[in-house]
Parts: sequence; C-alpha cells; structure tokens
Amino acid sequence: MNSEAIKAYNEVILKQLRAKIDKLFADNKMPYDYTIDEQGYIKITVENGDWKHDHLRLKTIMRENGFISFGRHIPDEETGEDCFTAIYLYR
Repeated sequence: MNSEAIKAYNEVILKQLRAKIDKLFADNKMPYDYTIDEQGYIKITVENGDWKHDHLRLKTIMRENGFISFGRHIPDEETGEDCFTAIYLYR
C-alpha cells in the first residue's frame, strides 16, 4: 500500500472509533471530553467526577465495550473527597 492509501485507511478507522465513542457516551449520558492520539490511544477527562457515579461507571462501561484501560492520571492531589478529576487512557 502506498502512503495515501494508509492515510485514508487510518482516517476511516479514526472516524469509526469517534462514532463508537460518541454513541457510547450519548447512550450512557456521559458528558466527558476525549481525544484520540496518532497511535489510537483514547484520553478521556472526567472533571470533578464522583468516584462511583462517574469514575467507576466510566471504567465499567468502557471495559464492557471492549476497551482496554492503560491507567489514569490524577493531575491534582486527591483531597479525600468523593469527587476528583482524572484523565483515563484506553485503547
């Protein structure tokens, strides 16, 4: 395959992945921002989310839909409260 064909293929795959995530988030009323990097990793940001209703629910829904977790990053120190911000990495 030439580089143009590979680029077109990657664009189709990326478009399908975005559509899948958008539908998944819409169906489950999850208003989270996400990005997909050039290697296909999905970074989902949960801002000030409750540990059970946001964070645990996101992890469960992503797992049930075939996404593999590569961990999370918590940019601020946890305060011991039920709500916190985290960035999750999936593929």
